[in-house]
Order: sequence, then structure tokens, then C-alpha cells
Amino acid sequence: MRSEWTARRRDVHAGPMRVLFFLLLSTSATVAETRICVENGGDHTHLFTTETREGTRQTAMLGPGGRLCSGPTRAADGIVGVFETPDALEGCGRIIPVGTTETLLAYAEFDRCHWSTHDR
Repeated sequence: MRSEWTARRRDVHAGPMRVLFFLLLSTSATVAETRICVENGGDHTHLFTTETREGTRQTAMLGPGGRLCSGPTRAADGIVGVFETPDALEGCGRIIPVGTTETLLAYAEFDRCHWSTHDR
């Protein structure tokens, strides 16, 4: 009798937990699909930016392997960029589709950076 009650009790709680899991999973997928991200695949720390078409800009100093994502946007694309230092006037920028991550492979002055999508 006791094991039958335990099995029923587990079933009662399993349903809502499954729903919560799938809700969280679909919410995180939706959030990722409404952002643009940039990743530092190079060997040095640089200033990275993301900018949505609505004008919301995020900036961060990213070391090798670091990643920066924009806030949610309703636009189809956005702009990611990198500057050698926070004081630099010139940098490299790319327009990328929402829901993607652009990776900097090598920084070079005068907008000659090597990005992961160059080879595609």
C-alpha cells in the first residue's frame, strides 16, 4: 500500500515539473534567438561591443574565450564590434543576424579583423 501511494505522489509532482522544465527550455531558446553575441577567439583582451538596431549598446573587455551578448531585439540583425583598447578610435565591426554569435579570430587595425564568418 505504501509504495502505491509513493508512486502516485511522484506522478502528481512529475507533471508540473516537466511543464516547468519545457517552459524554461523554450524561454531560453527564445531569448537566444532575439540577441546577437560576439566572442573573443583571439589571444588578447580587447573591448567588444554589441549594438541592436534600437540603439542599445553593450560593451565589455573580453579576454580569450570571453563572450558578450546584446539585450533582446526585434530587429533581424545587429552590429558587433571590437576595439584594441577602450581609448581606440578605430575598430572592426560586423553586421550579423539575430540569434547568432560572431567570433573574432584575430584583431587587426583599420577594420581588417579576421572573423569566423569570413571563411563561410
